[in-house]
Amino acid sequence: LSKELDEEDEQEKEAAASALGLDGKHARSQAEAEEKSKAEEMQKAKQRLEAYQKREQGVTETLSGLLGPVVDDDTTAEVEEKHQEIKYITRESIGAGKRVLTVADTKGPGKIVLTQDLSNLESRTATNTSLKPKSYDDDAENKEEMPEATVHRGIIKLNLRNLHQCTVVVKCKIITGTIEISHCEDVTLIVEGDDATAATIQADLCSNLDIQFHDAPSGKNIPLRVRDTNSGPTTTLFWGQDVNDRIYHAGVSNLRVRTYRDGFVDLDTTSDYKKNGAKAVGNAAAEEVQFVTSVIEDELITERVLKPGDSKEIKQGARPMTERELRELEKKKSQIEEALDEKLKDLIQIKGKNGGGAVVQQAEKKAVEKEEVIEEVYASATKEEIEAIVSSIEDQKAKGNEAFTSGEYAQAILLYTMALDEAARLPDVSSVTEKLSSSVISEPLEQLFPRHVILSNRSACFLKLGHHEKALKDGSDAEILNPAYVKGVFRKGLALHAMGRYREAIDALAKAQKVEPKNKQIKQALQFAEVRLHQEMRKRMET
Repeated sequence: LSKELDEEDEQEKEAAASALGLDGKHARSQAEAEEKSKAEEMQKAKQRLEAYQKREQGVTETLSGLLGPVVDDDTTAEVEEKHQEIKYITRESIGAGKRVLTVADTKGPGKIVLTQDLSNLESRTATNTSLKPKSYDDDAENKEEMPEATVHRGIIKLNLRNLHQCTVVVKCKIITGTIEISHCEDVTLIVEGDDATAATIQADLCSNLDIQFHDAPSGKNIPLRVRDTNSGPTTTLFWGQDVNDRIYHAGVSNLRVRTYRDGFVDLDTTSDYKKNGAKAVGNAAAEEVQFVTSVIEDELITERVLKPGDSKEIKQGARPMTERELRELEKKKSQIEEALDEKLKDLIQIKGKNGGGAVVQQAEKKAVEKEEVIEEVYASATKEEIEAIVSSIEDQKAKGNEAFTSGEYAQAILLYTMALDEAARLPDVSSVTEKLSSSVISEPLEQLFPRHVILSNRSACFLKLGHHEKALKDGSDAEILNPAYVKGVFRKGLALHAMGRYREAIDALAKAQKVEPKNKQIKQALQFAEVRLHQEMRKRMET
């Protein structure tokens, strides 16, 4: 009986705690709710990281001890007696499905060669055969025929870890153009040949590191095949000729970087993190200070990378920024503001004085006189910089379209968002922002890049994933920027239909049909929306 009474008391306590929200299932305060939310987000982030690491391990081939094990107590005599070994890494060295290569834990003297044969490794991005044929230019759903699987050749990335007294020669294609080096000593890295693309190198905690580029292509290189069929692709842009060709390093002592052209040294520099002024600050050690070595005005220069909080909220994409780059961006920003202020001043004078045609012509004459200055500083970017940004946007959009076609809609959303972030660096961003904030649908806005296409594509992804409000926002923004772009209006209509806003959906789809009256997709969607609206009205009348 006593036991039963105790159980009843316990049940009553649990019921009371549940009624008061004290059973642990609900937060007892706003602060506790925020802490619980943060903990859940951290747990999700940890799970995503673990999943990513698991996937990476699944495609990583690790080759250890190629020249012999790392033995700390080797005597000098034993090292001198050891002959110079040469190990060649070919496709046979790589396991099936392995595309990230890690060379680790070995000590020379000797040489490890990543042969050109590795450039023949294939990675395929499969297409989603369930998708319908596409029919719109520049759209994620635009192909008349289903594309074949995309084939990427080469290794995805190269990692060099804990290597000693050896030379690594890279002759193969690296798809991402990325090499990571860590905990290496007395190592020479040679990147040579038309195939070997290593746009970005990250070196950490190394000593006596020698990096050489022998006629190596830039990350932006476009191979050009010569007419002689016996000749392979030739390099048109060499490493260092693009601003994104960079070597990042932290905690590296006695670093040497050289570029060679036709067998002769072209550029040469040395660096050491202590000599460069790296110092411990707070909990951050001196070895954590990041530097970057790149080609600036035909010279190899090493600069300190700014910490995220030191950039004064000025950004240049995802690439880390240096003090010099920050000064240049601030200068351009100041020049733009001065040029625009002067231009606006002339416009104010026109309205304030006469407002007649003669004064307008005078202002136009002044504008022509300033044309070169405004063109040079317009939107904080030169013509070359604008072209580079547009090229980057095109790359991200193409990757997004590829992910969409493969049915990877979340990945496509990420890539389209990255493309839009890049577009935000273009000089016309202020006019685009102003247009979107006005929400006025009028004439198409002239843009340096058609953002409405990316917005429409991202809207399609949100529709696929059931995020109808986000799909509506992107479709609406696409329509504001270019009302004549039917796919943006169409997806706005589909989002409204999915949200049960049938009358608004009919208006949007009717507008799309007016642009393309023979479009069967739009006609069918419009009919469905009219049927649903009729059904909804009938239900209201019956109740």
